Amino acid sequence: MSNNDKFKEPYTKTRTETQAFKASEEINEILHDEESGCYKPWQFIDYNIKKDTLKTTYDEIVLWGTQEAMIRPGWNVQNKEVTIPNIFSKVIGVHENVKQYKNDISTLIQQENTLFYKKFPMNRKRYPKDMNRVYKSLLDVRGRINKEKLMTSEHWKYSKLNPVLQNRMADKIIEFSDISSFWKYRNFSIKLRMSIINRILDFISSLIYDGGRSERIMRISIFTVLTNLNEDMLNLLQKFDYPMKVPKIIIYNNNNKRNLTFADAVTLMFMNSMGVDIVIYNPTGTSDIENYVKEENYDIHRLYETRNSLPFWRFFNW
Repeated sequence: MSNNDKFKEPYTKTRTETQAFKASEEINEILHDEESGCYKPWQFIDYNIKKDTLKTTYDEIVLWGTQEAMIRPGWNVQNKEVTIPNIFSKVIGVHENVKQYKNDISTLIQQENTLFYKKFPMNRKRYPKDMNRVYKSLLDVRGRINKEKLMTSEHWKYSKLNPVLQNRMADKIIEFSDISSFWKYRNFSIKLRMSIINRILDFISSLIYDGGRSERIMRISIFTVLTNLNEDMLNLLQKFDYPMKVPKIIIYNNNNKRNLTFADAVTLMFMNSMGVDIVIYNPTGTSDIENYVKEENYDIHRLYETRNSLPFWRFFNW
């Protein structure tokens, strides 16, 4: 056999299983069955996930928010797919018992794998320039993002994450870039940074192909936000073992000068789609997430009264 023929031999895909490995797999099948409720760490890491956002009362935010996913109503594992019951709630105003209101927020922000925000925008770093050109370079003949191009692009910043999580995120980025039905309007955008040449080309293009420009800018804006998530968000997803404690994003919006942005709304909806809990506390009663997202996609709880000024530092240093 020549050297060339040797190189043509296929790389072997079969691997011999040891007796200990076989015995371990048999035990796992018995003890850690999908319906057993006795799961080993990261048992479902390769499963598809589907979120089921619960409709709850105000009191249930803390009740279920402190429980593991497998304890919550709606948890299900079937046909290699995990259904994660998560929470998406906005709390308007302040509880009649202000101390209880404080304790409710404190309980949630002290949960493991939780991010807490009280200033906007949530992601303060500047987005890269010319993301419109990047977006265009990844489109297929139907005008949709090509998943393989996306994940092999030099602009794919998530290559250090678990491969299964990367695939899941790529699918969601493609889905969101098609403009989901939960948005109130189809003309939201972020401030896209462009080089001078790119601005000129974009201006000329808008003169020729003006139809649908607002939607195109919205698609590019969503794509830009979701391909530039910060490390905190990525860590939240990377640490999520689905049956266990559900990661959380807790927001305290005192309407202090800056409000929730479209980029924030994109991030929150994306994280919600990945099974993360979202709770927005707004003591002033002003609008934030409802400026962008249809209200049937989350719960709104109206408490006893609104407070025009309840700064977080003053409120929580009693």
